[in-house]
Amino acid sequence: MNRSALFVFASLIGSTAHVQAQGLMQSIVAPDKAVGVINQSMEGTWLSETRPAGAPADAPPILNFSTYHPDGNVVLSPSNGNQGEGHGLWLRVGDRKFLATLFFFIYDANRVVINVIKSRVNIQISLDGKTNKSTNEVVIMDPTGKILATLSGGTGTAVRLSPEIPADFADFQKVQ
Repeated sequence: MNRSALFVFASLIGSTAHVQAQGLMQSIVAPDKAVGVINQSMEGTWLSETRPAGAPADAPPILNFSTYHPDGNVVLSPSNGNQGEGHGLWLRVGDRKFLATLFFFIYDANRVVINVIKSRVNIQISLDGKTNKSTNEVVIMDPTGKILATLSGGTGTAVRLSPEIPADFADFQKVQ
């Protein structure tokens, strides 16, 4: 093989290797099959609006602050006066999809427990991780654990809370 033919052959092999490397870099990840690695946790504090199944259409939603801990525990602080603090568990079940089971007490006007609530919740976090939508099923029990009703079809929306910079931040940072 003469020298010029060898040079052309080597150039072709070199350019093919570059195309293959470029092709590999483009094809190694299949975006249509990839599971995103962000927003795969409920961890943090959320403000949610819940519309329980069976509630009158004109009833206002129940506002809640929910804190999801990294160990799978969740604590819920509802805004309505007859519902106690909620406690529960959460886990990831898919791409930005989660299940949570929450438990809380319902009180009468004298703060006597009249019902125990178990709420099973499906949660889908938005692509940007800032909001979520949910559906829920509520199991209503009496204080002895007897199931009185199971209501499906509740819905909710939530926004993830984040730290905010106060107006005096720059000045405060200068203080020594």
